[in-house]
Amino acid sequence: MRIGELSARTGASERMLRYYEEQGLLKPERTASGYRVYADADVDRVARIRCMLSASLPSGVVGQALRFLLDGRAAIPDEPADRARLAETLESELDQLTEKIASLQHSRELLATFVADVRGDAVGPGRPGDPGARVVRRSVSKAGPATGRAR
Repeated sequence: MRIGELSARTGASERMLRYYEEQGLLKPERTASGYRVYADADVDRVARIRCMLSASLPSGVVGQALRFLLDGRAAIPDEPADRARLAETLESELDQLTEKIASLQHSRELLATFVADVRGDAVGPGRPGDPGARVVRRSVSKAGPATGRAR
């Protein structure tokens, strides 16, 4: 398939697909006239690339993960010091991802409380069954019927 079809099938823009190629994450074949030709397996590869990059992993780490997940065994350094540095880099990325997940989970909980407040009659923490009861302030104030002021 050509780049336009891969773009349509994956949701990645043609520009992003070219960027993935520049980074060595995607390696299309080329026709004699220079057109990129992608395999069906590249649809899954692009999905994995997008997922890992959206998790804020650097393209170098994504490349190593792809080599391990899709291309066979990843190149692991022979020297213990090099392996230790690689392990430290990967652990740091894992720690940052764990922190980001915790932050996103907290944001999700706050947003869920806000949505519940907007949809319900009771407003703010302290109502029965409120999952955001630990939040000290109200997430939404209801407007009064005549004045439009918050109650």
